[in-house]
Amino acid sequence: MNTRSEEQLLSVSEVLRILDIPRHRLTYLFESRKLKSEDFERLQNGQHVYRQSDLQKIRQALFEMMTK
Repeated sequence: MNTRSEEQLLSVSEVLRILDIPRHRLTYLFESRKLKSEDFERLQNGQHVYRQSDLQKIRQALFEMMTK
């Protein structure tokens, strides 16, 4: 995997495990546009990959979803 920085890329399953959330929660964040797909990197095959720094964006969106 080529990246512009040395930051490790995480798969969807790794993000779900790290954040301890079910897949449907992450899917909902994208479908509801609380997270925008274009803000996250994709591989040439279309698979989403995430950086460690993206985890904070996801945590923030989860927090906002839970407080509403």
